[in-house]
Amino acid sequence: MDPNKYEQVFKDENFKMFFAKELTRQMLFNPKQSTSGGETYTKYTKEQIVQWLQSPAVNEKNLRNASVYMYLSSMHYQRLIVFYSSMLLWKYVISPVQFETVDDKDMDSFKRNYFKVASLLETMNLPDMMRVILTSVLREGVYFGVRWFDKNTSFLQKINPDICKIAFVQDGVFLYKVDMSRIKKTDLWKYPKQFESMYATYEKEKEKWQEVPSEISICLKADASLLESTPPFAAVMPQLYKIADAEARAEVSADMDNYKMITGKVPTDADGNPLIGYDLVEKYYRQIAGSLGNSVGLALSPFDMSSFDFEKSGKTADIDTVQRTVANYWQTAGTPGLLHGISNNTAGVMKLAIKSDESYLFGLMDQAGRMINRILKQEVSGKFRFKITFLPITIFNSEEMIARYKDASSFGLAKSYYAAAVGIPQFDIGGLSCVEDKILKLDEILKPLKNTYNTGKGDDAGRPESKEEDLDDEGEKSRGNDTNANR
Repeated sequence: MDPNKYEQVFKDENFKMFFAKELTRQMLFNPKQSTSGGETYTKYTKEQIVQWLQSPAVNEKNLRNASVYMYLSSMHYQRLIVFYSSMLLWKYVISPVQFETVDDKDMDSFKRNYFKVASLLETMNLPDMMRVILTSVLREGVYFGVRWFDKNTSFLQKINPDICKIAFVQDGVFLYKVDMSRIKKTDLWKYPKQFESMYATYEKEKEKWQEVPSEISICLKADASLLESTPPFAAVMPQLYKIADAEARAEVSADMDNYKMITGKVPTDADGNPLIGYDLVEKYYRQIAGSLGNSVGLALSPFDMSSFDFEKSGKTADIDTVQRTVANYWQTAGTPGLLHGISNNTAGVMKLAIKSDESYLFGLMDQAGRMINRILKQEVSGKFRFKITFLPITIFNSEEMIARYKDASSFGLAKSYYAAAVGIPQFDIGGLSCVEDKILKLDEILKPLKNTYNTGKGDDAGRPESKEEDLDDEGEKSRGNDTNANR
């Protein structure tokens, strides 16, 4: 959409109708308006990063840019961010707020608000939305965004953190302001319509920091206990330079192992005078040098001919140094190295370490839950209100949590939790049940699958075999020796 047309639309009395049609997509490129190239990041030194960490409040931008650069240039750092950002599965349940009872006359209102909330959450596509947000939070320390939405569509637009500042906390959620002087008026078409009012207020009152309206504001912070917003893994960035240095030394050592030098002796008399003229020496030197490869050097000397290698006695020393440096990196990051190809832990130790990683993410998950519930409070009004609860399920504990909710549901508790844990959104339960029971009639044509509740004879009897990752050191030894074979 043309920026000039955009300004005219805001003045048009039919704006609401126009906006409803245009809102389902956000324009990212306007061929009629020239734009500058993408962001350019600088390669910083280890000393700079260490210095910035000493004063993080005044170096938020530098640390953030350094983290983005490392994310783009180092697979070790990128894997660390992706490891955490993809761990949570963002499964959720919907429940009433301050629920007591529902009279028959209020049941229609109760259902209407429930399905309105469920439909809104379905439209937001929370698992995908939260993975995108969490990646930015772990990489940059904070996520600033705005929400585009209508009854059929909802998506996020990230705002440059360099022009944003957290200003308030409302309902346990961070709200922020934007420096409108850093946004060109001709670029307002890139933002939601509320930014037009914010820009008008900036021009009128000469106050550049304008609050983003709470109905579109999205903000998540890596560490809510700190005022500054710094990348949570900034402390491990200097370790990446050690890995690069170790790899460079190993590469130089490998090159040296393949290098050889040959010296040629120029004959001399008893007094040390050459017996061959310089021209003849140069002639043979050029002939020999022309037949040698790039990794072989040639030198002339009046001494005896000999050859020697630059090979170290311990060929594995450099490889061990690189592996040790990489292992130290993952240990510094607090992440099990075994998950990233560094075999220095048993499965039992790794399982405990993963639980520590999960507990760190659960704090961010709770913060995200408060953020979504604030949106629900604004979007859905009436006597009956609902909230979302994210379940503490990750890619590592999924089977454990499914079993836990299954046991609870067998006693009539947490049925929605069990459905969400196995991947059935709460919004789909009723529809799926109708399709399976009334249309497909699966209960008539399918038999229950065999499981440990209806089998247990012969070789299948006894306790199910433990998973490999659940074994401790003694368990791994017993399985390897087949100690329990005759029990």
